[in-house]
Amino acid sequence: MLINKESLSQAGLQYGYSRTRRHPSVKPFIEGNYNSVDFINLEKTKEQLESAIDFLSGMKNAGRVILFVGVKPEIRQLVKEVALSVNAPYVTERFIGGTLTNFPQIKKRIDKLHDLLKKKESGELSVYTKKEQLLIQRDIDRLDRDFGGISSLTNLPHAIVMIDSRHEDMCLKEAKRLHIPVVALSNTDCTIEGIDYPIVGNDGSVSSVRFVLEAMKSALQIEPSA
Repeated sequence: MLINKESLSQAGLQYGYSRTRRHPSVKPFIEGNYNSVDFINLEKTKEQLESAIDFLSGMKNAGRVILFVGVKPEIRQLVKEVALSVNAPYVTERFIGGTLTNFPQIKKRIDKLHDLLKKKESGELSVYTKKEQLLIQRDIDRLDRDFGGISSLTNLPHAIVMIDSRHEDMCLKEAKRLHIPVVALSNTDCTIEGIDYPIVGNDGSVSSVRFVLEAMKSALQIEPSA
């Protein structure tokens, strides 16, 4: 996938927020301010994206698990599709507090989901009344909504990709506490302090988020079987 200033511009990654919303940590990445809107230096965004992709490629080659996180309604489907395409876990509905820092308890909920799905598939739930089966199905639906995307996790992820580090502040704090490397697409209202691989760019546009995720997907795509 071609990554250059022109392709980044076509995707709209240069558009920041108003100067009044600018976080001081992104100041070195601002190219200028036009009509009160900050414009991001795409040469620096290109360098950051390439650095992040190199890191993620190394993680993939080492067999590491990368968790994708992006729960904003307009981009959650994109995040899910890319995560599934590279066989990675994802969080797109809501990040539940303790998902990382209290993973043993989260793992119990994942195990319960697996157990209920197994019993449903084998027909073991048929011994229950229709009302009981309905209640069990509601439990399955709730568990799947909250933990379905991370149901493949047996341990903590080795790295996290997030869209909009300001919006995913809880996830970022938990990752930093556990020293899990973070790759984040962060607009001008975000602090990039403490983010291992920040990508300063428009995190609120479907086109810009798609471009960044597709670039990552190209680097992480599962090789087809011979």
